[in-house]
Amino acid sequence: MASAASKLNDNEFTQPEPEPLMPEKGAQKAYPAGCMGSVLYGAVRGISKLAFVPESLAAQSVMAACSLAVQAHFNVILPTGQTRPSSLFLVSVAESGDRKSTSDDMAMRAIHEFEGELIKEHISLAEQASMEQMAWDEVKRHTTNKHKSQGKDALEQAYRDLGSRPESPLEPTLIVRTGTTQGLLKRFMTTRPSLGLMSDEGGSWLGGYGMSEDNRLQTISTLSDFWDGKNIQMLTSGEGFTALRHKRLTFHIMVQPIVADRLLGDPEALGQGFLSRLLVSHPESLAGTRFVNPEDLHDPDSHSRVDEFQSRLAAIVSAELPIDPDTLCLQPTALRLDEKATRLWWDFYNTIEARLGPDGDLQLVKGFVGKLPEMAARMAAVLTGFQEGKAAQSIGAVTMQNAIEIAQFYLSEALRLFGQTHAPKDTSDAQLLSDWLRDKWSENLVSAAAISRSGPSIFRSCTDQIKKLLEVLERHHHITQVPNGGMVSGKKVKTAWRVHVGRN
Repeated sequence: MASAASKLNDNEFTQPEPEPLMPEKGAQKAYPAGCMGSVLYGAVRGISKLAFVPESLAAQSVMAACSLAVQAHFNVILPTGQTRPSSLFLVSVAESGDRKSTSDDMAMRAIHEFEGELIKEHISLAEQASMEQMAWDEVKRHTTNKHKSQGKDALEQAYRDLGSRPESPLEPTLIVRTGTTQGLLKRFMTTRPSLGLMSDEGGSWLGGYGMSEDNRLQTISTLSDFWDGKNIQMLTSGEGFTALRHKRLTFHIMVQPIVADRLLGDPEALGQGFLSRLLVSHPESLAGTRFVNPEDLHDPDSHSRVDEFQSRLAAIVSAELPIDPDTLCLQPTALRLDEKATRLWWDFYNTIEARLGPDGDLQLVKGFVGKLPEMAARMAAVLTGFQEGKAAQSIGAVTMQNAIEIAQFYLSEALRLFGQTHAPKDTSDAQLLSDWLRDKWSENLVSAAAISRSGPSIFRSCTDQIKKLLEVLERHHHITQVPNGGMVSGKKVKTAWRVHVGRN
């Protein structure tokens, strides 16, 4: 008769049902893409069909592209009298393999192409500027030699006659993918005044230097200042004091769920109000349902709709920037809400404000609710700017109502994703380890040493942490310790666990 240990090792016992580690978030509501206008709606539908992604993911990519194109040209005047940027900050949450990158590439095509054109133009402009600067330097040297003996006043007049040194052309940058906050600020000093901090691998940004323990607070504070449209002040020992005025930043990162949970549960991001500025969407994965009809890949209607969007987007992003000739700062057109749009905005404001009382259902997301009317106005400005281009003068009632409908979607997402008690770090780390065991580890048994050697990179060589996480997983029946150990990766180990997640 087989021993209990051998039965367990041979999987003869009934396998326990793994219990969920993280709270269930519920299903996402349908994204109101029809409220985006016919061209944007067509783009969302087309990208969703061609890239095999949920419409809400395609809509995030489309809205981010529009924000980047429009933000340099339009501000919005709130009914409160405040003037705000039209810039949007978005976070898209999707599993690895859910084609986040494909969706973003299709939505951002015109912007990438224009950036490529800027790079080609920059090569010739930089070469010409370099020759002009060398010539200027040589003329200045001769001017100095000629006038320095004539006294200070003569030399100063000669320098005034010479004029300023020719400047280098702006760097051909539209999109910054990763890097530190200081790097972003320095980039703004040498490139266009309107940028996008955008990455389809947002985990590399969240796990980078800028979001490290020592730098996270500065990063989220600076990004919040950009969202608010404030002037950014820098003081460094090497470069002294610099003020960045009238810069515009669109923010869009695409992250995996476990990484998103860390951001949405970050107490500093919450305390600084950064989370309240984010429009987050976490659709359910379509994996397992994306069966392909090859004819759909050549669907002329979908391609035509995406092309129409790209044509409109290209016209906006390549338009001459509204630069004030005296201050050399951006001078976007300020869009006011018309009378009916203003009434709709105040009705929306009062409706959600009423739900913030002691017994209100929005208490858990009150920070986000406080910013939501402004975000609705920003989205209305983006939609207006995209639809009407330079001719846009004000925001109408139809567009405002559509933006409010979209804002309601993001409110429902905030309630799903922000409004729950976030799991402790050990629990979220345990979920990350469980996902790895399910998706990456093919053997039935696993050991702490194997995880330390081959597991998620953040756990490498963290044996004590791994043992804590294994205890969490065992309590939730994701694994079961095997008496007397077993074979892991061809070697006998004293302590091993049988993996239940992802196994039949």
